[in-house]
Amino acid sequence: MNNAPGKSRKSRKPKPTIPGRTPKKFGLDRTNILLTLIIVILLVLIILLLNQEIASRYFPKLANKESQTTIKIERPSSPNTQDKVPAPTISRPKPIPQPQIKPPSSSDSQASSLARLFFVRVNDEGTISFKSVLRPIPADSPPLLTSIQALIDGPRPGEISAHLLSLIPEGTEIMGARIEAGIAYLDFNEQFRFNTLGIEGYRSQIEQIVYTATEFSNVQKVQFLIEGQQVDYLGGEGFWVGGPLGREDF
Repeated sequence: MNNAPGKSRKSRKPKPTIPGRTPKKFGLDRTNILLTLIIVILLVLIILLLNQEIASRYFPKLANKESQTTIKIERPSSPNTQDKVPAPTISRPKPIPQPQIKPPSSSDSQASSLARLFFVRVNDEGTISFKSVLRPIPADSPPLLTSIQALIDGPRPGEISAHLLSLIPEGTEIMGARIEAGIAYLDFNEQFRFNTLGIEGYRSQIEQIVYTATEFSNVQKVQFLIEGQQVDYLGGEGFWVGGPLGREDF
């Protein structure tokens, strides 16, 4: 039997085409576009990495990381204050009679007066001893206040070369001084309360001031004040200054 061609197989009708146009291969075109974009991006990255200025402009975080890896900061080690005065032993000045310094008289207003200041000397074994020096002060200035201020200012270059130093804390200021009934009331700022050398540092700074102040004939003891107030102790070590102190207290 002869089967009709239209009945045995379904004929497929070709899709209509538009005259003048050819069908595009979408898969191949997308692959070419992706490869082209990847190549362009790689070229841009290579150019940016080679040019540091452009990289730092468009990639500041990357530039900062690279610069941070090349910087090294060296910090000085913290000073060990215990090495300055290792286990000090103190030799107190002997009560040798010394000439007393009297306040200048009104008739000698143009002259200078001498004040005796007490500084500290520390030898290689850490032994602390006291050494007095004479310092001229103006006759028309308050003698006690001027003497304590000179003591706070510390030793002069010639005295430093003789290994003299002061254990009064740096930044100390004398805010006032008065004498009542043989007691010198000396008012210091808050910095006076903190000595980095511990209990021996506190003791030495107090002795420096007591010995300097009691060089005046009208001063037997010293009462220490902080910001105008009487305090019982200095620093965490607890050095007592709650009452008047004289040379016999050391």
